[in-house]
Amino acid sequence: MTQESGNWDKGGLNESSTTFDGSSGAGGDYYPGSERHGELTYNGFVNADEDNLSTFGVDVDAGSYTFGRKKINEGIIPAPSSVRVEEYINYFHQDYPAHDSDPFSVSVDGAPSPFRSDSLHLLRIGLKGREASSGDIPWNLTFLIDISGSMTRRLDLVKESLHILVDNMRLGDQVSICTYAGSVGTVLNPTGLQQNDADAIKSIISDLEAGGSTAMASGLQNAYDVNSTGFLDGGVNRIIVCSDGDANVGATSHEDILELIEEYVDQGITLSTLGFGSGNYNDHLMEQLADQGNGNYYYIDSIIEAERLFTEELSAVMEVIAKDVKIQVEFNTAAVLRYRLIGYENRDIEDDQFENDSTDAGEIGAGHRVTALYELELIQGGSDNLGVVHLRYKMPDGETDIPLDVNISRNDLADSFSQASNRFRFTAGVAEYAEIVRESPHVQTTLQVVEYLIASSLIGSDERDTELLELIRRLQSIE
Repeated sequence: MTQESGNWDKGGLNESSTTFDGSSGAGGDYYPGSERHGELTYNGFVNADEDNLSTFGVDVDAGSYTFGRKKINEGIIPAPSSVRVEEYINYFHQDYPAHDSDPFSVSVDGAPSPFRSDSLHLLRIGLKGREASSGDIPWNLTFLIDISGSMTRRLDLVKESLHILVDNMRLGDQVSICTYAGSVGTVLNPTGLQQNDADAIKSIISDLEAGGSTAMASGLQNAYDVNSTGFLDGGVNRIIVCSDGDANVGATSHEDILELIEEYVDQGITLSTLGFGSGNYNDHLMEQLADQGNGNYYYIDSIIEAERLFTEELSAVMEVIAKDVKIQVEFNTAAVLRYRLIGYENRDIEDDQFENDSTDAGEIGAGHRVTALYELELIQGGSDNLGVVHLRYKMPDGETDIPLDVNISRNDLADSFSQASNRFRFTAGVAEYAEIVRESPHVQTTLQVVEYLIASSLIGSDERDTELLELIRRLQSIE
């Protein structure tokens, strides 16, 4: 099997890097260098009588899944450190109901695990953001486009992706365009979108050419300055970074670049990232930029993904309905012997910081779905009260946490895995697939077992689901 070899550095920026020689089947957007991902860690089982609180911030990013999909379609097994299980799960649609008035609904269900012994159960906690508002919230978007030399083969996909976004903007929305390579530039100052303006804006994007080194920090500073000049009170003010994350001029360290973002979040300007390319791709930085910027991280591996993102997911990308959303699951020690949170390793929050209103956490957009899976060992004959899901969140313009509690009962668990909903079983299969690729020490399941589970739980014709099934089959054929 052709697999990327990782070298996991436990210090410094907690990044792992993968070096390529360009001979591994990568596509036309390959660029020589090292790919960088976050530290590879695994959540282990925790004895509930020693620590019955599990606390983390939500994550609605999906870049890890589409990055892995690109690798497999190129005949490469993704590096384990590139896999964030929660991003694989949250890429797919769910069956959670949504509230019309509250920012999001909370659902709880579970079933015996099909992968380990009968003593273990899977618990699913699901959040579903309410649908978008009437559409009268104006957008002030600044496209920050990396036109450095490493983007040469990727720029066409960037342009096509942004063309789709422009076509889905509304009259009255504002758009500006900034670029960076060895130097920074402003191609278009904040301009209100009027009738027939879309073609002119797309023409400006089409004329961009790549070349030079990468001054990302300077580019970010300029983009924030430009967006600030068009700031819309009560609107969506957002930077959208299109890049491979390979910064090599000026302030290039993880910390230096993230420091630029902090002050602007407080001013109401958020930042999302769109990742492109392979070979030199910095997944870790692109994810952290979006996290720090109170936005979302996506990886665009094809024009099909861009179409999905800027049509199906557009309201979720643009309209934040709740911020600093954090979860604390309090397990009842009279019911739960031990538990393991599957994924969210880099979203951990100290238990005593859960009720601190200043604790930074994740954002939920309109229509977003968030899933957390736990593996539990229950106490035989124990209490029917398994615990409580505590949530805290702020309204988009709020400064004070709003609490929300949901009880977990044994009655929420199906008697057998086969009796669970199709979507629960599908989600369990996605998580197991991600853990296999991530080389989790808790998993010994084969891809063949996961393939069968995914195939048997498919309903309808969701292209995302059928693509996953084909992806699992393709992964098994890589040599």
